[in-house]
Amino acid sequence: MVALGERIACLTVDVEPDLRCPEQRIRLLDEDARMQALAELLRAYDVPLTMFVVTSHARRYAERLNALARALPAAEFALHSHTHDTRHPCSKEEIESAVDAYGELWNSKPAGYRAPNCLIDDEGMERLIRAGFLYDSSIVPSVRMDAHRYNHLRMPREPFRFSSPSGELLELPIACFGGIRLPLAFSYIKLLGFGAYRAAAAAFSLPNTVVTYFHFYDLYAGEIAHNIRGWKRYAHSRNGRNGLRLLRDVIAFLKQHGYRFALMRDCAQSRSREQLPTQRLFSELAAS
Repeated sequence: MVALGERIACLTVDVEPDLRCPEQRIRLLDEDARMQALAELLRAYDVPLTMFVVTSHARRYAERLNALARALPAAEFALHSHTHDTRHPCSKEEIESAVDAYGELWNSKPAGYRAPNCLIDDEGMERLIRAGFLYDSSIVPSVRMDAHRYNHLRMPREPFRFSSPSGELLELPIACFGGIRLPLAFSYIKLLGFGAYRAAAAAFSLPNTVVTYFHFYDLYAGEIAHNIRGWKRYAHSRNGRNGLRLLRDVIAFLKQHGYRFALMRDCAQSRSREQLPTQRLFSELAAS
């Protein structure tokens, strides 16, 4: 259970193939040593893990995903679309296919969704509401400037509810520091170094509910960066062989600042019982 007002952190991972990997591999799930190292770290700090899975690849790795979940203090699976199609990240087909595949794999209904590259719009949010999801975690209340650009600076940093003609949906946004809106996401941490985050924490606040995320390939990005073109090769190479240490630093940092780790589902069930602000959909917000 999550208490009212308690500082909660949720560690999440987007389970998708390694970047630009022609074989569509997920090396951490293929290799016992990598999987064991992650499980040992999370057990040492008693950190549960929420895994947002791309279901078209989850079929291939179902046994390994289940084995990893059993090795952790606690784990849950949520959805990260069916094929990770960034052109249609929250289409009817992507969501329905992902829900169907999830039911086949785990004989249950998914509680949460995260859009590929956090790309979601009004229609996608409406579909999640109509599908009966407990929560979404696609909003980074910051700015992204690459090909997958978005501007969510007007979105709240704490949990809130999206309101639409179809109903409401709890949003658990990715944590950002106040003021500078720097996301607590692993790609940024690798690029800037954790010293920058310690400095940010001295000047700016984090929300009471912290959702942070990584990819399995972030833990060994230096080994696969040759597959990546352009400036992003440099970005992913930065601290590319220090991923596990940086993940440990993030966990220790949050514990030192009074956060208790929980699964996203447990956090969502608790926050859904609280009085939370309501947010209009994107088109209405842009028009205001």
